[in-house]
Amino acid sequence: MALAQCERFFSSHPEFKRVPAEDTAGSVREVLLRDDKTCAAIAGRRAAQHYHGTILAEDIQDNAENFTRFVLLVPEKDSAAWNTHEARKISLAMRLAHRPGSLLASLEPFARHGINLMKIESRPIHGTPWVYQFFIDVEAESASQLESALSEVKSITSELRVLGRYVAASR
Repeated sequence: MALAQCERFFSSHPEFKRVPAEDTAGSVREVLLRDDKTCAAIAGRRAAQHYHGTILAEDIQDNAENFTRFVLLVPEKDSAAWNTHEARKISLAMRLAHRPGSLLASLEPFARHGINLMKIESRPIHGTPWVYQFFIDVEAESASQLESALSEVKSITSELRVLGRYVAASR
């Protein structure tokens, strides 16, 4: 993804060879372990700081508004520590019937219960034409608000999963 988000940079530097890596932070670690001054990695500032790397160029992304989110997953039995009062942002995944109004019907309970819809995106489900997975981020002031809305949404969707609850990033 990092390579694809920096097309203009690579267009202006055709001498640089692109080499995909598993993850951006890991690529910083690998480059530093090689100790080869002809190699570099594309990653966030925190990865450079964590691995004591030198930042050679900044803001090389094509779109400054493009952000990648990283999520820490913990087993459910260990999740109590993450369900603090400050953890008001919730990520959901849901599937809907392919018929007019199904998306609207699935979103109305959030509005009725005062839950702020912060992001929605859809992805086609491979091998299942006309069926989409919707990924939604919402912000709820209370667990009771969220539970009331989710119980309504469950009856409208063919599948609803809570992916996580966490503290929203600060700007």
